[in-house]
Amino acid sequence: MARRSEHSQAEIKKMVLEAAEDIIQENGYSALKVRKIAADIGYTVGSVYMVFTNMNDLIMHIKARTLQKLQLYLQAQQKRPITTETLQNTALAYLDFAVANDGLWRMLFEHQLALGESVPSWYLQENQKVFELLYKIIRQLDELHSDEQVHQAAQVLIKSVQGIVMQLLMQNQSSAAVMASKAEVELLVQCFLRGWNNGTT
Repeated sequence: MARRSEHSQAEIKKMVLEAAEDIIQENGYSALKVRKIAADIGYTVGSVYMVFTNMNDLIMHIKARTLQKLQLYLQAQQKRPITTETLQNTALAYLDFAVANDGLWRMLFEHQLALGESVPSWYLQENQKVFELLYKIIRQLDELHSDEQVHQAAQVLIKSVQGIVMQLLMQNQSSAAVMASKAEVELLVQCFLRGWNNGTT
């Protein structure tokens, strides 16, 4: 590792984020401690708080990075032209990402800001981008429903997939359990499309 003086604040920030992500992936969100992060990167606790305002600030940045990685992963699975299979593959890719990034994905939901503390606008924007991926797929597959209806449908679908993923991650993630959850996601998307396509309003 380079001497402390050789790292810029931007580099220290990146080191802190990567060390924190490693801790979360290996031991879960509850194991995330500033002293552990500082020790892992060879810096003091004060150095961590030099680049992040407080623990919540650090955590929100980790969550935003997780959403960015999720968005890129989902985009990489999409092929042209957009078909009903695209929607199913995107939902399955969401599950695959969550399984591969168990600790980080769980933290998206486990960490909550204190009552009255506002969620940063930049974080809300990242969260919206993942939802927009599903919205755009459904919008391209559908010309009958209004934008408001498509938005609502995309919200319902992504929350349903998240529910299946959460149930899986609460269990022993055996290959059989993963396969069963993938079958549930496939059935969910099939039922969604069947009901959506039969709707006239």
